[in-house]
Amino acid sequence: MWCWMLQNPLHVVKLKNQPSSGSHASRNASREGSLVALTTTVSGSFHRHMEHIVAAVDSLRSHGVNVLSPADPRVVDQIGPFLFVASDRHRSVRLVQDRHLSAVDHSDFLWLVCPDGYVGQSASLEIGFAIARGVPVFGADLPVDLTLRQYVQKVDSIIDAIHMVQNQDAHRVVPNLLIDPFAAIHAAHGELEAVGRLLCPVTTLAHVDPYEEIVRRHRHIQQLIALPSR
Repeated sequence: MWCWMLQNPLHVVKLKNQPSSGSHASRNASREGSLVALTTTVSGSFHRHMEHIVAAVDSLRSHGVNVLSPADPRVVDQIGPFLFVASDRHRSVRLVQDRHLSAVDHSDFLWLVCPDGYVGQSASLEIGFAIARGVPVFGADLPVDLTLRQYVQKVDSIIDAIHMVQNQDAHRVVPNLLIDPFAAIHAAHGELEAVGRLLCPVTTLAHVDPYEEIVRRHRHIQQLIALPSR
């Protein structure tokens, strides 16, 4: 969740590089050299580790990794004690939370920032969600919590995490309504048109049962428009 409780006024940190669009497209980009265009989500405490999170986002981008969330971790607004960053499109705690979890689900890996070992409740939720969805979790430091430590792979650097992910099977890529709404809507529309053609064919094909194909496309539509907490 990228709405965090702080006692201090808004603390704004500028990124060295402006963020690119949080699209899934980079994961399909051609591989060049030893580093590939991977996607990631960064988790950590805005209260305690804001500067480290900004540095991690900047470092990941400098190595060609597309950071889905937080795409621009500058705090720009708040509702009560909850903070919103520049890349948050809405001022809804639930939508921001759901979008961040969707980003985790569509990442090749989750990068955890906890330089002093502290992991808050929100980041703990994100680690659990990543593990449940088959997304590996890496970090330069391990959590103090003994249970959480079992699920985080400690690496010396971000480059080491990138190389490890390169040697693993790629995480699935499906356009997501909260991350890339236009791509998801376009894909869902295409699937609906295909279902329409199956249900209302121009000519009747003997001995052809479209049921399984309709079910498959229906499931894909559900994936495209699903919310992570539903």
